[in-house]
This record gives sequence, structure tokens and C-alpha cells, in this order.
Amino acid sequence: MNEQYAALITGFPLFKEFTLDGAHMLLECGEVKEFSPGEVLIEEGDGPTFVLIVLTGKLQVFVHRQQRDLILTDAGPGTILGELAVLCGIPRSASVRASEKSAVLQWSAAAFRRLLLGDAFLSERIFRESLRTLIEKERSLIESLIRSQGGFKPSE
Repeated sequence: MNEQYAALITGFPLFKEFTLDGAHMLLECGEVKEFSPGEVLIEEGDGPTFVLIVLTGKLQVFVHRQQRDLILTDAGPGTILGELAVLCGIPRSASVRASEKSAVLQWSAAAFRRLLLGDAFLSERIFRESLRTLIEKERSLIESLIRSQGGFKPSE
């Protein structure tokens, strides 16, 4: 099965130009876990103990507010999750659950840090992806605030 996951990893944009050997190294640094629909992988507020790469399936990133779940985004194969909490040493900002049968590669926080310190190329890609995620969240929040205020523009 790891052979199939290694082949998948080399096709993810985050790991573009990785060889099968490089993908095997990533797999050896972590643990592949499978989840059924509805299973929660990360709870909002939990400590930053691991990072995930979605290998197969689809996950939902959500927060629970006012007695309901607000879906922030869907995460498909190749998506990295939980890296910001680990990098910043802060509690999880959202929960994650499987919306369909899924497999993830889970790295402990220590293994993730070792990967980043040992591979500048990988570090740069992960930091770039993390910053892109933050910018997208900021834009989404701003758009949501504008909509909630009926399209109010500060210059008015």
C-alpha cells in the first residue's frame, strides 16, 4: 500500500519534483491512518501534536459556533493540515473530520520539524503553502464581514 501512497505523493503539487524515494522518506517519517466518514481527526482547541497530509478522500475543516458546525473548507488529496498550529505552537483553530473514506499521512510535531530542518526545498514549499492558506482565510473573513454588513464599504 505504501507504494501506492508514494506514487500519489509524487503527484501532489506540494511535492512536485519529489522522487519515489523522497516520497518513501516522507512516509517513513510518519504514519498512514485511515478514517471513515464522520470520524474526527482534529478537535478545535487541541494541542499542536501532529501535521496531516491528505492522501485520499476528502476532509472537512470546520468550527462549531452557536450550536452548529460552520464548514470553512474541504481538504482533498495533497492538502497539508495542522502545520500552522505546529509551526506557531498554538492550539488548533478548527476541527477536521472525514467527509468520505480517507487516508492521511500523519507526522508528529517533532518529525515535521525534523523534515523542515532537513530539507530547505520542502520547507520553502510548506511555508509558501501555509502563507497562501492564511491569506485565503483573511480574504474570506473580510468578504464575510462585508456581506454581514450589507455590503458596507468603509469609504461610505
